[in-house]
Amino acid sequence: MRLTANAKINIGLRVGAKRDDGFHDIETIMARISLSDIIEAEVSLSDETGIKIKGNESYIDGKADLMEKAARLYSEISGWKFYLDINIEKHIPVKSGLGGGSSDAAAILGYLESISPRPLGKSRLFEISSAIGSDVPFFISGFSGAYVSGRGEWVQHDVVPSGAAVLLFFPEYAVSTAEAYGKLDSLHRENGHIKPLLGTFPSKDDYPNDFELVSPLKAADIIPAEIMDSGAYISLSGSGSCWYALFHPEAFSKFDNPEKYGIVSAYII
Repeated sequence: MRLTANAKINIGLRVGAKRDDGFHDIETIMARISLSDIIEAEVSLSDETGIKIKGNESYIDGKADLMEKAARLYSEISGWKFYLDINIEKHIPVKSGLGGGSSDAAAILGYLESISPRPLGKSRLFEISSAIGSDVPFFISGFSGAYVSGRGEWVQHDVVPSGAAVLLFFPEYAVSTAEAYGKLDSLHRENGHIKPLLGTFPSKDDYPNDFELVSPLKAADIIPAEIMDSGAYISLSGSGSCWYALFHPEAFSKFDNPEKYGIVSAYII
């Protein structure tokens, strides 16, 4: 089965204080974009659950892939034993703040649910998704856009600017989410809030990203002045490292050749 795992961007991201459980409460808008990983997955009958993954060797660093974590959790909770063969074609950069690993895991969960002899049901699937990763519930929801709160487990449908063009800028470094949260915790700052987008185009005043306070690079360090001055909404995604510019569809025409900037173009789906 061929699966598509789309990336996301964060439109605004406010981070609360560290909780007793080690997590942080957040408020953010997540929007699904066209950049995606491609996954080939095949299940066969087995007396014991096993997972084999190809294509992730360059970035997994000996750790368990979230796709494997998702598959094993699904097997454990449903009681269904299987052998899962996965081949991933990776296009979403790792540690970029675009949710690639979480989207991959959600795609595997959805696939297993679709063929399982013991399906869990949408509400149970959504419930267990937060045990895999904080961004996974958004991808499981199937929403193009959502207001996300808690540590990521509260997902409310929101209207995002569908079709809006997105230019993605990737610096030559990756960001550890845990380290970024640690740096943010060391700052004395007021905890702000954001509200659902409800179809409006975001402004930086109303939809800031707290992680920009600790980003190694600022927007102007990586985004050309022509784009900085274009009126686009410009933000870090997640904890980084990816920066992006979001355009009204009609305002993007003069940037119809983004390759000249050496960047990746996408759109909200």
